[in-house]
Amino acid sequence: GSGSVTMYPNPNHGDQLFINITEVHADVVTVDIYDLTGKRVSARTIQIQDGFVNSAMDAHSIANGLYMVHITAGEKTFTERLVIQK
Repeated sequence: GSGSVTMYPNPNHGDQLFINITEVHADVVTVDIYDLTGKRVSARTIQIQDGFVNSAMDAHSIANGLYMVHITAGEKTFTERLVIQK
């Protein structure tokens, strides 16, 4: 399978950002959030449990705007858009 990523709530109001990933074939997943100038505003490494990720990140320190979330799990890379509206 190809796996999938779900991020919610999006738009986010500066609360918890939940990330779910299915079919992960790696030991860890890295989640990097970049603003539109390419500056990394958040980085996190998440341990994998049984091939799935169900994690929450605190988005309160991220300013309003549009961001690109890059998620790397082994050989796979996912890119999602994230909107912060406080």
